[in-house]
Amino acid sequence: MNIKDWLLKEEKADVFLISDISKHGCSGGFNGLIYYNETVRFHDEHEQEIWDLLYEHAQDEGLSLIQKIAQIFKQVKTDAGSLAQLKNQLVWWAVEVRAHEICNEREAA
Repeated sequence: MNIKDWLLKEEKADVFLISDISKHGCSGGFNGLIYYNETVRFHDEHEQEIWDLLYEHAQDEGLSLIQKIAQIFKQVKTDAGSLAQLKNQLVWWAVEVRAHEICNEREAA
């Protein structure tokens, strides 16, 4: 299951609203994406999609992959102190990107 499908499934189950993630981000806490053990597992399950998305956005913005990752961390005003923190932030970023895409698709329909 890709990230978009996961978001749609969780929204349908009344776990959260995708529009809330799109507006407020993940850092406020959304069921299934709160604790490091949850986000690390999510990253590992969606690793290829997350890194493909990172690469795509980096290319679109004229950045290297490491520059894009640094930009993500600069936006949240923190640094990755561990691999778990890196995976956590990348998951939150990717989920937010997919949530924005879903909301944009809904507005266009």
